[in-house]
Amino acid sequence: MSQFAAIVSVDWGKKPEKRSIFVGDVTARSIWKAEPAPEGWNVANLLDLAQKLAGNGPVVVGVDVVLGVSKGYWQLVTAKQRHPASFVEWLSGLDVNGDFFGTTDDAKDWRPDCPWFAVPKGKCGLTRFKRQVGDGFLRRVDKASGAKPVFAVSGIPGTVGSGTRVFWRELIPLLSKDRDFAIWPFDGDLPDLMRTTSVVLCESYPKLSYAAALMSELPARPLQVAKTKSEQRQWACDLLIGADWVRENDVDLGDLSGPRAHEDDFDAHMTAAGLLRCVIEGRPLGNF
Repeated sequence: MSQFAAIVSVDWGKKPEKRSIFVGDVTARSIWKAEPAPEGWNVANLLDLAQKLAGNGPVVVGVDVVLGVSKGYWQLVTAKQRHPASFVEWLSGLDVNGDFFGTTDDAKDWRPDCPWFAVPKGKCGLTRFKRQVGDGFLRRVDKASGAKPVFAVSGIPGTVGSGTRVFWRELIPLLSKDRDFAIWPFDGDLPDLMRTTSVVLCESYPKLSYAAALMSELPARPLQVAKTKSEQRQWACDLLIGADWVRENDVDLGDLSGPRAHEDDFDAHMTAAGLLRCVIEGRPLGNF
């Protein structure tokens, strides 16, 4: 993994002002915050940033949105249309202005071709939607990290659907056959992609990155950090400053005032730190 020149860690929100990006420079062994353009961060200028950083070698871009769907939902998709070769091929065929990106708040109206939903108030609101597929829209990584179903956009705490939906809609127009970035794992194995493309886009998991950044020994069990609480962010930042891997590798963590003050910066910085550690120590990015 040492072939990576940089890691771009993205905490993505529905609104541009809720997006934060930190860069882990592998060569300089430093972490710094990328400042957005006046219009804020979007998928296009995010990938432009990555291309600019790729002069010294491949760059991996980790975004905390869902890239993929559960096996149960995929079976519904492939039962009603020509079998796409991959999630990326399926995604590229979606109409960004079509019904697919609409929202329902009634489980009786849910359809595979209009999957996004707002969880209604009351008992069993989420359960009624999860019953639409046998796995409740959850992939293995979702279950391991305690994530909510990708298609839930509102109505319960911890949803990622609204941000993911915006990201997909911005990404789709960029999925041309001659695109200058790859999407892992759908476009191939990571070592192969590193040899053939300058930018690799993938999904990141802040909850799983906490342990990679903060635990003394890896692999480690997921570490719980209540990022919405200031005292928890302070504790985690102090722990990171004193981490053996930071000292032994002379890593410059940059300005931690943002991660201490804001949960968006906190997640982006901690993920950058966790992934940077994996690259420095030669550990697989997909297995902390």
